[in-house]
Amino acid sequence: MSTKETQNAARDTVAKNDNIENSIRDIVVQALKEGKMQPEGIKKTLTAVIEGASEGINAQSGNNGEALKEVIAGIDDALTQVAGASKLAIEEASSNLQEFSDHDLKRALNDLEELEKLFFDTLNEVADKGKETVQKTLNELLSHFQNSGSSVGQSVKEILTDLHHDLSKNGRLQKIQLADIAKSTGATFARVSSGILAGIAESLDPKKK
Repeated sequence: MSTKETQNAARDTVAKNDNIENSIRDIVVQALKEGKMQPEGIKKTLTAVIEGASEGINAQSGNNGEALKEVIAGIDDALTQVAGASKLAIEEASSNLQEFSDHDLKRALNDLEELEKLFFDTLNEVADKGKETVQKTLNELLSHFQNSGSSVGQSVKEILTDLHHDLSKNGRLQKIQLADIAKSTGATFARVSSGILAGIAESLDPKKK
């Protein structure tokens, strides 16, 4: 799914005003499981979804604020799945010393830790350049998340606690923390994470059951 296709899908979902939260979650997951699990890919996808949704808001009448809330909730749901996929990928990578170095794992842990911030930063940037009809609602949603936290933020905290505990058992965590993050591109790890995300998404898809 290209960036433009992602944006159009989000726009159409909001314009139809039908099952917005779940549909937006699926759109984000579909885009990210195609190998876009690096921070720049995630940010590009989220920007496309929020901008597309804003276009859909402008195309419909009714409770625009409620529709945008569902959009952001759908993104939060999708990123929670991303966090889960990252956890499984890090666990897998930590036992595969030949393919994944301490540099790779440090980047992966850092990216996971920054996932909520990436979400908030993207929301803030889109709000800043958005039309007045959606700008106020996006800023209100951002303020709410910053004060109360997000689902992905809570998931990341719990996941990092578990990962740090497990990686500390054999002294791996200390080696990872001392590694040079610049020596990892993250591309290989992103592919693994994307594959795991695809599996998680499939297992949660009611049509597959």
